Amino acid sequence: MAANISKNARREGAKELVSRWGGKIIMKSVFEKGRMRHYAVCEKTGNQARKPKDLM
Repeated sequence: MAANISKNARREGAKELVSRWGGKIIMKSVFEKGRMRHYAVCEKTGNQARKPKDLM
């Protein structure tokens, strides 16, 4: 499992992760309230979580 890869490294596509629903997990970033916020999204279902591990 990719537990020792940082959120930023996942954002760059260092490793392809698969969710429990069978979709590819991608990291997205949004700038809000003066800071950068990263979150994981399942491409198949559209579910979002703070960490990719929460979608596995």
